[in-house]
Amino acid sequence: MKKFLMALLLMVPMSAYALSVDVVNDVNVSVGSATFGVDQDGNKITVGTGGLTFSNSDTVDFGVAYSTSLLDGLEGGLSYDYTNESDHVVGVDTSLEYWGVNLDTEFAWNTNSGDVMAEVGTGYALFGLDGSVTSNWDVDDASYEGMDVTAGYTWNVTDTFSVRPNLKVPFDDDFTRGDLTAGVSISLSFGSTPSE
Repeated sequence: MKKFLMALLLMVPMSAYALSVDVVNDVNVSVGSATFGVDQDGNKITVGTGGLTFSNSDTVDFGVAYSTSLLDGLEGGLSYDYTNESDHVVGVDTSLEYWGVNLDTEFAWNTNSGDVMAEVGTGYALFGLDGSVTSNWDVDDASYEGMDVTAGYTWNVTDTFSVRPNLKVPFDDDFTRGDLTAGVSISLSFGSTPSE
């Protein structure tokens, strides 16, 4: 299995060159409840603690989000983004997960333009394999905008270090496939923060 994963990791840059696949990687580091993340997709940087997260990216000058557990298996969150076009975007999201299957919903309201966008996704995670299908909707125009299909495999190298090769395939509203995105997600955990 390790040889297969190493070959897969080495193939990502080569296949991206041969097949014109975009390569987008990300790294997440956690120390107790504190987290730090860097994602090449939009050059997004996140810093958080507990359920509170602050972010910055190519399109968002300042973002803040809070998520919490509402019931067993159900999480909810609120977010606010100040974009680089001086727009204010307020969001609400929920996530329901049972037996490795999850359902995610997200609504975002641009208070400047009045646009309301929604994402509805379903996915699974089983024995390290995961996949999801997320549909995108323009709520105020009642129109379907397309969908994203993702797949990945999480290899837990140690209890505190994991590597996840992944692939994303977007489709537009006519079900025409867009550019593929492949990458590697790396997760590191350095244990608990000292108690005060």
